[in-house]
Amino acid sequence: MQKYFAFVFLLALVWVAVACSPIPTLAPEISASPTPAPTPLPPPTTKVLRIGLPRYPDILDPQRAPLGSEAHALRLVYEGLTTIDEKGNVGGGGADKWTMSPDGLQMTFHLRDGLKRADGTAVTARDFEYALKRALDPRVTHRTNAALLYDIKGAEQVDQLDPLKTKPEEIDKALNNLGIKVTAPQSLVVTFKKPNGYWQTVAATLALFPTDKRAVERDPDNWWSRPDAHNGTGAFIVQSIEPNKRIVLAPNPNYWRGKPKLERLELIYFPGGKGLLDAYKKGEIDLATNLSADDVGALDAALTSELVRTPTAIVYAIAFNRARKPFDDRNVRVAFAQAFDREGWVREVMRGIGKPYTRWIPPGVPGAQADKPGVPPYDPKAALQTLISNGYAAKDSAAENPKADCAKLGEIKLTYLASPTNQARFGFLAANFTRVFGCPIALDPVNQLAKTKPQISLQGYLQDYPHPQNWLSLFWTCGNEFAAPFGYCNKELDALLARADQERDPLKAFALYQQAEEVLLKDVPAAFANYAENVSLVKPYVLGLKERVSAFDMEWIGEWGPAWTYDVDLSQVPASYPRK
Repeated sequence: MQKYFAFVFLLALVWVAVACSPIPTLAPEISASPTPAPTPLPPPTTKVLRIGLPRYPDILDPQRAPLGSEAHALRLVYEGLTTIDEKGNVGGGGADKWTMSPDGLQMTFHLRDGLKRADGTAVTARDFEYALKRALDPRVTHRTNAALLYDIKGAEQVDQLDPLKTKPEEIDKALNNLGIKVTAPQSLVVTFKKPNGYWQTVAATLALFPTDKRAVERDPDNWWSRPDAHNGTGAFIVQSIEPNKRIVLAPNPNYWRGKPKLERLELIYFPGGKGLLDAYKKGEIDLATNLSADDVGALDAALTSELVRTPTAIVYAIAFNRARKPFDDRNVRVAFAQAFDREGWVREVMRGIGKPYTRWIPPGVPGAQADKPGVPPYDPKAALQTLISNGYAAKDSAAENPKADCAKLGEIKLTYLASPTNQARFGFLAANFTRVFGCPIALDPVNQLAKTKPQISLQGYLQDYPHPQNWLSLFWTCGNEFAAPFGYCNKELDALLARADQERDPLKAFALYQQAEEVLLKDVPAAFANYAENVSLVKPYVLGLKERVSAFDMEWIGEWGPAWTYDVDLSQVPASYPRK
């Protein structure tokens, strides 16, 4: 009985103890709210090509614009009487056909039927007459293309009139007497001062772009800064202009070839190239062009498949002044051409952008002979031997220890405009030639070159149009503004070029130009150095552009191709691509 009581009592204590304990509070169950899925971006519906460039145009007036960063934009908005494709072939533009008179002195351009400006107004031969005369009118300031028109009868005389000393009516009379005549609403006749076989190429240049007379006359100096004033005949119209930042283009609804595939084309500028590569990496542009050596060095492996390197029709040369000793001696010119380390020049001075080249007309230009040898290539031993074998040997020169007589060679001074860039360029040349010949080469930086006559000068040439006449006749003929400063004149070359310029058969003309280039190279007027390159990045969803690259592309690759056919694969664009 006691055991039972004890057991019951123990149970009672346990119950009391349990009963007196606080009842635990259960934590409420919290159900996590599902994270909302991000709202999907609407698929892009507008085909936009965004081109990143390092140089903003100085002026967008075709008759006053130089042929550098201005031309790439203007060619999208205007067309001349003819057009030139990425291979240099001449095709129809404002004119769909042209004929030459039997004597080669007149070319008649026949405008295509139904040619219109962007606003739908008809274009006639008067519009092209206006453009040509405006390009030659001495009262139009800062013209840059007049010299390209000097083949026209009376053009050079008009261009050289001084508007401050010539009465307006006399200038008007001279303009009316030019070899430029409208013979019918759709026919323009151009008369030349001598037979001409290449002017259909010149007819594609900026000087022939038909600016709208109404817009120009409202504001002659600044009309080009207003988007609506660009009432052109090209594939696109100017939608907006943000100076130094962006030019936005839209399809020209009245373009004679039909509507372009792109619905918007944006030219986006990064002055000096600053930020250009970063913008490409972020997907803010679809094409990054004219990349610097620093940009190329900063590329990661993922971008190499998008890299495009193309030759550019710009040639650099170390020109010798034949009017200054010792470069009046061809043997000295040969020796210095042999002494010039072009590989080192491209690597150290051009920082890897460009290719060594010993000829004048660069690859890709019609008539170029890029695979043929040019002036003597780099061979330092041969260079020293050339001097020694031609009267410049030192008294103690021996076969086992050849030496040049620096006194016989005379003082050699490199005169150049003072700048850090030029200091690096001419410093390289001085060290190069001193190393090869063992003779001192003096550096002579100056503040202006106008009154100097350097023994050696660095020349760079950018073509006006892709034709050998532009590379040879406009540069190397006797008395020419380019060749004269360094004393070059060869009557044999002039005679060959005169024949080539007047030859109407393209095959015969090109054969003469090629023969003329060989005569030039034999003279060794320069140690031709290198041609330039355009290094670009192109997104894989951009269609048609990479297949149309050209040596003529100065600003963006594909600029000489059919931009109205370029396209974008919207199924492949990234999230950063414009939605509209």
